[in-house]
Amino acid sequence: MKRTKQRGAATVELALVLPLLLALIFGIVQFGWLMNNYLVLTNAASLGAHQLAAERGYASPASDAIAAVQSQTGALNGTVTISMSVGGTPCTSNSACASALGSNTQAPAAGTQATVQIGYTFAPLFGGKLDNLKSIMPVSLSATMSEVVQ
Repeated sequence: MKRTKQRGAATVELALVLPLLLALIFGIVQFGWLMNNYLVLTNAASLGAHQLAAERGYASPASDAIAAVQSQTGALNGTVTISMSVGGTPCTSNSACASALGSNTQAPAAGTQATVQIGYTFAPLFGGKLDNLKSIMPVSLSATMSEVVQ
């Protein structure tokens, strides 16, 4: 059998397989990036809920919890929204949070939950000619964590 008839076969095989391999690699990278962002969000929500739950009797519980969340989500490229509540009462200011948390002498009801919810909207990692990946990957994530008020 002559080898001249097989000339270029490897190039044709590479041309057929390379797009599938690249799509698989880009998908793995995109999923890993997405998973990392989700872990950052859940960690930040947990830290924020812990901070809010521990702020009973302090003057600025909302500001402290937001600062804790922002310190963890600073590396994220996108829009981060933070909402908080104590015992189902929305916490939009320091005074609202302080009154919902109670004072050092007046404890909140047993089992009162401090909740922090974080929303994150972003652009997918790959764009341009790989823009069709946007249809299968989400463009927003959210994480919610609660902790019992101390």
